[in-house]
Amino acid sequence: MPERLHIAVDAHDLARDHRGIGRYVRALLSRYALRDDIALTLLVRDPFPFRFAHAMREAIGAPGARVTNSVPRNAHVAWHPWNGTFFTTGVPAASEKRRHSQQEPFRRTVASAKAILCDSQFTANELTRYLPGDRPPPHVIALGADAIFSPGLTDALPPILEGRRYVLYVGAHDAHKNVGTLAQAYRASVESSNCALVFTRPNPDVPEAIVCEDLDTTALVALYRAATIVAVPSVYEGFGLPVLEAMACGAPVIASRAASLPEVGGEAVRYVDVPLDADRWADALREVAASDETRTDMARRGLLRATGFSWDRCADETLAVLRRVARG
Repeated sequence: MPERLHIAVDAHDLARDHRGIGRYVRALLSRYALRDDIALTLLVRDPFPFRFAHAMREAIGAPGARVTNSVPRNAHVAWHPWNGTFFTTGVPAASEKRRHSQQEPFRRTVASAKAILCDSQFTANELTRYLPGDRPPPHVIALGADAIFSPGLTDALPPILEGRRYVLYVGAHDAHKNVGTLAQAYRASVESSNCALVFTRPNPDVPEAIVCEDLDTTALVALYRAATIVAVPSVYEGFGLPVLEAMACGAPVIASRAASLPEVGGEAVRYVDVPLDADRWADALREVAASDETRTDMARRGLLRATGFSWDRCADETLAVLRRVARG
């Protein structure tokens, strides 16, 4: 294999996916785009790939990256960083037919992959649990947070939040995110103390929440920095970027003791041991919101914890796996 590694990347959602997985892919590819020892080909599932070329190249700062709809013959390795090989749907599996259509890409991935990357030990354990059999052992490579996620001033804070205390929830509102429990706990605990509830996406079931949507990274950082509490109530996460990003910004975090979240938060986070119990969440919100000393200590421990994660390390460890695969 030549010293310059040619990586063909499934990039179908590169420019438009604003979830954690999209940020992960952009973070790594933007680093690979700066390296002389890597050539990138971005793969799309469209008969006219040139339509997406400009947005995709711009998303990772790679003006010379090739954009096509098939893996080039001279590529050394094909990398699928999304949820399974050519996996596109994000709709929950409500029927057996839909469940099969969602799970099949993972089965196909496990059957054909030369290496499998997982962002937490929890994810690796779930892979072993649900897809046993003859497959490569997973490589656990933790994610990171960009340098902009750091303590500092909050110049970009929306005017409606200026001078206000608030509980911040960042992310989608799918069932496993458990936002309903958080909203119930908020109403029973800190709502009456002039502490707002802030979402980054609308939720018609929680009309009292202040919604700050379509945020760029600078605005999101400002929300983290000024938050009284960042709440992560999810009961099922492969990693949980909001926990890491909030800690890196010096925000105190309350999270469910579930799935991968304790791997990320370590001892820096206040956990709710029964994530679906609104009373437990209400107790945690009251406790943290009431004590400046507690929040200061949580922020200090969170900043220290966050230093153990970085996109540079994630990119280097991922590249090492890709090189091993390319060498056969």
